[in-house]
Amino acid sequence: MLGIIEDRFSQLSEHRQQHILRVAKMMKELAAIHHLSPTNAQLAAMGHDLAREMSRDVLTREAKRLGLELSSPEREEPVLLHGPVAALWLQQANIGEPEVWEAIRYHTTAAPRLSPLAKALFIADGIEPGRRFETRTHLEHVAKEKSLDEAYVLMLKETMKYLESRRLKPHPLMIEALRLSEESS
Repeated sequence: MLGIIEDRFSQLSEHRQQHILRVAKMMKELAAIHHLSPTNAQLAAMGHDLAREMSRDVLTREAKRLGLELSSPEREEPVLLHGPVAALWLQQANIGEPEVWEAIRYHTTAAPRLSPLAKALFIADGIEPGRRFETRTHLEHVAKEKSLDEAYVLMLKETMKYLESRRLKPHPLMIEALRLSEESS
């Protein structure tokens, strides 16, 4: 691992480290199946949750320090900033490339017109074997045996269902991503 990734990773809880390693394994598999850069897949996986355990206040301060403009959903739920903050850490350290930073930035909220790498990370984060929900194995099958696009739409729907069950609002980017993905399929 490289500099900031190794440093930040070592500060995370064992639970978070294991989650990241499971996502990295899933990304390795998806990269091989869907002809994605294995290097970019691993960087995206290893970087995606580096800021996930920061408190709401610290995360908000770090986002502002990095120059991020906070949207209304991010002000209400600062945990949504952990992807953008981690992406900017890697970008400022010149680790990875735009495709990696995009994947990390949007791995929680999704977004319209994401690259295949970003879709793969959104999916891998949701279907890694530590996740427990009824359709996980079906989603994994679709991601590995069918298409990233189909798995992405299913993962968006599953995520929205989960958010509704917790009385949380989906991010506007997620709503738009689902709308555009359904229109194009």
